[in-house]
Amino acid sequence: MPKQYTVVLVTTPAGIVLINRKKVPYIGLWNGLGGKFEAGEDAIACAKREVFEESGLQIQNAVVCGVVHWYVDEQLRGDLHLVRAVADSLQPAAQMTREGVITAWSSEWLHDPENLGLVPDLAAMLPIFNNVGDHEYVSKFHGDTFISLEPAND
Repeated sequence: MPKQYTVVLVTTPAGIVLINRKKVPYIGLWNGLGGKFEAGEDAIACAKREVFEESGLQIQNAVVCGVVHWYVDEQLRGDLHLVRAVADSLQPAAQMTREGVITAWSSEWLHDPENLGLVPDLAAMLPIFNNVGDHEYVSKFHGDTFISLEPAND
């Protein structure tokens, strides 16, 4: 079974919470919060735990928006469970954590087509965060180069 991960976009009064990674892969790029499932977790439990561990935020209204099957060089690396949630607060200033710098950005900044600071497939995945349910997608990379994100064939 492929490894299971969450990618979580948390909306707060300050904006959408992202992390600027200080570890490989993608050092210096912005991504959603999240990480690997632990034994017995589903996507929502993993999202709650990972968001709290990375940011100290308690999330509510978490929903799974879709699953992305992540392939690198035609090898399945894992499944990314995309989750959106809300939290009541986040310090407006950036804060350094063990994973990287966390801050909130406006939706306009996040969705700006000129924004080159996001992890390669995050920009392509943003529309999926508007969904609810078990929609499936395939993300393809050649090495670290993002190739495509498409609906999965049934």
